[in-house]
Amino acid sequence: MTAGTATRRTILLAGAGGAASLVGLTPAQAETATVSAAIIGVSVSIWPAIVADQKGFFAAEGLKVDFISSGASARSLQQVAAGSTNIGSSSMVDTIRAIAAGADVKIFLNSLAVGTHSLIAGKAIKTVADLRGKRVMTGGPGDITNLWWAAVAKHFGLDPVKDVDLMFSGASTARLAALMAGAIDASVLSTPQSFQAIEAGLTDLGPVAPYLGDFPMMIWHVNSAWARTNAKDLTAFVRAHNAAVRYMSQPAHKAEVAEMLARASHSSVADALKTWDVCMRINAFVPTGTITDGAIERVRDTLIQSGDLKGQVRPASAYYDGRYVQEVAK
Repeated sequence: MTAGTATRRTILLAGAGGAASLVGLTPAQAETATVSAAIIGVSVSIWPAIVADQKGFFAAEGLKVDFISSGASARSLQQVAAGSTNIGSSSMVDTIRAIAAGADVKIFLNSLAVGTHSLIAGKAIKTVADLRGKRVMTGGPGDITNLWWAAVAKHFGLDPVKDVDLMFSGASTARLAALMAGAIDASVLSTPQSFQAIEAGLTDLGPVAPYLGDFPMMIWHVNSAWARTNAKDLTAFVRAHNAAVRYMSQPAHKAEVAEMLARASHSSVADALKTWDVCMRINAFVPTGTITDGAIERVRDTLIQSGDLKGQVRPASAYYDGRYVQEVAK
C-alpha cells in the first residue's frame, strides 16, 4: 500500500486536560507550530509522547502534535517519506530497511530503546531448552520478534530454525490465541498479551530484547526535506519527549502515567501498571533520546546477516541524525 492510499486517522491522545495545557504559557509559547506525526497506533511504543501531550510538555515547547494512525510501521515510513506527514514512529529494523531502499527519511530520536516482549510457553515447558522439537511462532521471517527468538535460541544452544517447528503470525493477539489453544508451544508476545498468558498459567521464559544487546526497538523518524527547514520544531519535540521520559520514570508518577496510557490505548489500568514495571526493569526509555552509532551499526549488521540488507555497507550517519538530541543536551 502506498502512502497515498494508506488509511489516515487522526487520534486525540489528550483527554479533557489537553485543552488546559496552554494555561500559564507566555504569548510566544502560545503561538504554536503544528507537527503531524504518523504512528502505528496507541501503545507503549509512544508512551512518552502520550505523556508529553497530556502533561502539556509539547505545548510548553510551542508545539501542537497531530497524531495520525497509519496502522503499521512500514506505512508510517511511507507517509513520512512521501511528505504527507512530518515525522513518524516506526520500528528500528523497518526504518533501516526503508532508508537502505531509498526512503528520504532520517532517524532523529530514540522512542522505545528496549522492547517489552517476552517469550511465553505452554504449561509443560519450563526452560528454553525444552522447546527443542516444539512449535514456536514469531511475527514473520523479517520481524523483530523473529530476530529476538533467534538470539534467545542461540544463547541457549538451539538452532532457531532447525531445532524447532518455526511458524509465523504477524499479530501478537493471534499468537496468543494459538498458544492458548495449544496449537503452538511458545511465542514472543508483547504486553498486554504476555500478561494475559501468564495470568492463564502459561510459562514466562523472560524478556527477549536483552539477548540482542543494544538494539533499539522503536524510534522517531523525520522527512529529510521537512527537517531542513524545521530544525527548531524538531528540537522542541525532542526536548518535550525527553521531559516526558524523565517525568514518567519517577515512581511517584507511576499511577498517573499508567492511567494516561490506559485511557489513550483503551486498555486496563492494571495492565498499564504492569507495563510500567516492565519498562522500568529493562530501562525501556532513554532520558536523553540518544542512539549510539554502535546501536545503529548493530541493527544494520544484524539485517545484513539475516539477508535483509544487501549492497554497500553504509555508515550510521546514513540512517541517524543526532543533531537534535545533541542540541537539547547542551
